Amino acid sequence: MRNEIPPDTPTIDLQFRMDRGVFNLARLRAKTKTTKTLLREMQYADDNATPGQTAEDLQRTATTYNTVYERFGMQVNTDKTKVLIQHPPGQILPNINTTINEHTLEEVEQFSYLGSILTSTPTCKKDVENRIRAAHSAYGRLSCRVFNNHALTKATKIMVFQAIVLSTLLYACHVQRMEPFRLPKIMLYGELANGTRPRGAPKLRYKDQLKRTLALTNIDPSSWEQTAKDRATWRRAVHHGTTAFEEKRKENEEAK
Repeated sequence: MRNEIPPDTPTIDLQFRMDRGVFNLARLRAKTKTTKTLLREMQYADDNATPGQTAEDLQRTATTYNTVYERFGMQVNTDKTKVLIQHPPGQILPNINTTINEHTLEEVEQFSYLGSILTSTPTCKKDVENRIRAAHSAYGRLSCRVFNNHALTKATKIMVFQAIVLSTLLYACHVQRMEPFRLPKIMLYGELANGTRPRGAPKLRYKDQLKRTLALTNIDPSSWEQTAKDRATWRRAVHHGTTAFEEKRKENEEAK
């Protein structure tokens, strides 16, 4: 199927390198050690997400994929296929009219893709809230049988909590331990190859927020990668750091 996709299909251009730390963005300016890759589609099994820079790009991409799928005897479910527009900072883009087989695709503010929540504002707030709700729900379903069951030992309850509740909350969050060819790790260690940030005081980037959070939880931003290589060590560091942060937050609230 990949050979059927024309080379002018819209892409997201990324550049990355896995050495010298996540927060050293200057390393991405090097021309010899930086790798570039093109993200054309994010297909997993029968789910697919494709980017488009313009309305024309998106329509051409939708038509191309629909044609290819039909050649393989498959059909796009137009009722489940949605269009999401992520607006540039300070701009509101008009609605677009994307169709497949004369069916106009619905435009939405958010939707779930492979368990993650994507929104028109490119932040992870909704996804974090969804993860917390899912973990809370998992705990609630097991509360009577497990956590409030006096016949089970504390060790058993902890094992169930870590296997079900904690894994639901933190699914796919230990990105640093992924293989270097995995897309989440490429995105963590890279940036967009094209475009510039607005002048003045632009919003903090994800990595800026991440670095600030590490500092607030007493985790050294320059050595966190080494700590994260071992899951148990990383969890202890996060637990101790967040506990200290919460105690300091309460102290500040009481002082106010």
